[in-house]
Amino acid sequence: MASNVDNPHINPPKLIMIYFIIGICSALFAPLRSLALVTLGMNSSKSFFSELLNSLFRAPMSFYDSTPLGRILSRVTSDLNTVDLDIANSLVGTLAPTILAYANLALLAVITPQVLVVYIPVIYMILRLQRYYLATAKELMRIQGTTKSLVANHLAETVAGSMTIRAFEEENRFFAKNLNLVDTNSSPFMLNFAAREWLIQRVETLYAIVLSSVALCMVLLPPTTITSGFVGMALAYGLSLSSIMIKAIQYQCVLANTE
Repeated sequence: MASNVDNPHINPPKLIMIYFIIGICSALFAPLRSLALVTLGMNSSKSFFSELLNSLFRAPMSFYDSTPLGRILSRVTSDLNTVDLDIANSLVGTLAPTILAYANLALLAVITPQVLVVYIPVIYMILRLQRYYLATAKELMRIQGTTKSLVANHLAETVAGSMTIRAFEEENRFFAKNLNLVDTNSSPFMLNFAAREWLIQRVETLYAIVLSSVALCMVLLPPTTITSGFVGMALAYGLSLSSIMIKAIQYQCVLANTE
C-alpha cells in the first residue's frame, strides 16, 4: 500500500476495506488466543498440582521435620499461582511482541538496507544486556522466594502459638519481627524493579540510535530512491519499535524468571 500511495487506481474506500478485513480477522483470532491461553494454564496447573499433592502425601516424616512449613506453603500458593497465570500470560506476551519486533526490523531493513550496519551491533548489544539482566533478575527472584517462605513460616508459627505469645505478652516482638521479614522480602522486588528500569533505559537509547539512523539514511538517499509512502511507513514502524521491543524483552525476562 505504501508503494501505491500515489496510484490513481487505488482509492480510499478500497484501502478502508482492506483495513476492515484485517480488523475482522484480528477480532476473530483474539478469542482463539484467549481460549488457548486458558487451556494451557489449566492443563499445566492440573499437572503441577497433582504431582505436588502426590509428592506431599507420599513424603516421609523426615521430609516434614527437615523442611520449613513456610517453604511448603510457598510452593502450594505462590508457585501454583505462577503456573496458573504468570507462565501462560508471559508465554503469549513474549511471542506476540517478539514476532512483531523482528517483523518491524525486517521491514526497516527492506526499506533502508543501509541501516543493517547499525542493526547488527544494536541487536548484539541488546542480547548482551538482556543476558546480563537475566543473571541478576534470576538471583533476585530466588532470594525473594526464600524470604517469602520465611514470612509464611513465621506467620504459621505465630498463629499456632498465639496463646503462648499472649500469655508471655510477646505480641510486640512478634509483630516487629513480622514487619522486618516483610521488609526483607520486599527488598528483592524493589531491586528487580530497579534492574528492569536499568534495562529499559539502555534499550530505549539503542533504539533511538536505530531510528535516527533510519531517518538519516532517508535524508541522504536520492529523492527517486524511495517514495514518500515508504518514508512514512518506515518512520511509523520505527517509532513503535522501541516500545514493542521493550515489551518483548520484559516478557522474555519474566518467562525466564518463572522457570
